[in-house]
Amino acid sequence: MLAEIFTPGSRFGGVRYRVLLADDDAGVRGSLAALLDGDGFETANVGGGVEALELLRRFQSAPSPGTVAASPFDFLVLDVHMPDLTGVELLRRIRTEYHWQLPALFVSGEASIELRQDVIAAGGFALLPKPIEPDDFRSCIRDLVQTLLKN
Repeated sequence: MLAEIFTPGSRFGGVRYRVLLADDDAGVRGSLAALLDGDGFETANVGGGVEALELLRRFQSAPSPGTVAASPFDFLVLDVHMPDLTGVELLRRIRTEYHWQLPALFVSGEASIELRQDVIAAGGFALLPKPIEPDDFRSCIRDLVQTLLKN
């Protein structure tokens, strides 16, 4: 069952998970998007937190009174340190402004205990250090999907 999650082109039993990827480093963004796309995910990538919010605003539909609009994404992959808005700030704004409880995987060149605590306090699923090892990234994505999305 786990092997099918990372078979290239896999659709996860008919489900094609949608991912918003935000990282200001074009090389990292391209590499992570290629891994996700190759593993059957549908990705949208942006170069910063403000750009991510702008994209989400375009997707947001007006919900009925008393309801919350559906999210256009199933989970997020966020760089912690982006110049315009950090990944932690972005996740907090998404949860406050849109009331979406999207799972988020964070990546960062800094791997301090304090940063890991900030990520967890913001509701992040995990923090991976850069440079990102493809196998570690895939394993973390698999855990995120199995833990938070397949239940």
